[in-house]
Amino acid sequence: MTKILILGAGYAGLRAAKVLAHKKLDATITLVDRNRYHYETTSLAPVAAGTQRGQSVVLPLPENLPAQINFINGTVTKIDRDHKQVALADGQSLKYDYLIVSLGLESEDYGIPGASKYALPIVDLKSALAVKKHLENQFENYATSQDPDDLRIIVCGAWFSSFEFMGALVDRLPKLAEHYNVPFDKIDVQCIEAKDMILPMFDDDLTNYVKQWLKDHKVTLRTGTPIKEVQANKVITADQTYTANTLVWTTGVRGSHVISDSGFEQRRNRVMVTDQLCMEDDSKVFLIGDVSAVRQPGKPYPFAATGQIAFQMAEAAVANIVADLTGQPRQDFVYNDLGTVLGLGHKSGVAKIFGNHKLRGYPASVMKRVIDDRSVLLQAGVKALVKYGRIPL
Repeated sequence: MTKILILGAGYAGLRAAKVLAHKKLDATITLVDRNRYHYETTSLAPVAAGTQRGQSVVLPLPENLPAQINFINGTVTKIDRDHKQVALADGQSLKYDYLIVSLGLESEDYGIPGASKYALPIVDLKSALAVKKHLENQFENYATSQDPDDLRIIVCGAWFSSFEFMGALVDRLPKLAEHYNVPFDKIDVQCIEAKDMILPMFDDDLTNYVKQWLKDHKVTLRTGTPIKEVQANKVITADQTYTANTLVWTTGVRGSHVISDSGFEQRRNRVMVTDQLCMEDDSKVFLIGDVSAVRQPGKPYPFAATGQIAFQMAEAAVANIVADLTGQPRQDFVYNDLGTVLGLGHKSGVAKIFGNHKLRGYPASVMKRVIDDRSVLLQAGVKALVKYGRIPL
């Protein structure tokens, strides 16, 4: 039987496994992940802020997998394409005929001194929960320290996840202040971003809405301010040093280090793939999701790595494997942009959907929850949606 091996149970890997399982191929399907659960990456920001429980963004594995999938709980260390095998940290070696690499993302510090040591990323469930715990510890500590920096939070970088974290934080802070009996008016949240432009996926109208929303909720946004260095409780720019005891790092992400460790030609651990989502020199190795770069038609740069493109890449890669096994021609990947939704806490947000249709405020926040529920439905079905969904059915 043909051996199909999938590395990573994020949006792309889990979707690929589920679609493959329903194709009824004469093949074994093996899914490998370091965790015994899939987590919703787009919902990590509210977990970090403490407005959602960690359990609410998790789908346990393997119980939410189709029976046809062999799940291995293991950490991938290296991909050996010459011998068509994958090494795991526990010493196992897995053979494959077709390989789907969807190993996910890591925090990107761009070589800024001290960033990885002193700032907290939000890239997986463990790191999101670490941010939540750290934040609560600082507020608790304020009662004895009276240190203003215990109530200061600096978000480094103004990426998509940065705004969703700050939006959730705005929801949480009043309750947090009340719980730890700290003065609400002394809480200070700042975001420091190197570029002048933010949220390029939205037009000026929606971007200005986000800026005004932050201003209305006393969140300071500093654009055009590159970070030169991070020290313990300090963010240093060209002309000023900002202090806070909570530093959150959301400047960007890169693909899994396994990509570079395995000798792939890559940039920030993303591999430029063909239009069929495979490697130029190996048509049976597909890369999808955060480790993959697909050039946009007519543009010199690839598509941004998002949840919706991960889903679509998974389905396209599976379709091409099925085409090979059934003697059909492969098809090129065509991305269908369904729109973009940014949540700002439970009651606000912005969205561009169905072409240029725009949403602001509460309707956008509802759309965000609808999209999150759709992800659960696609990944695990109706029963999981009833159990883990965000909107009551």
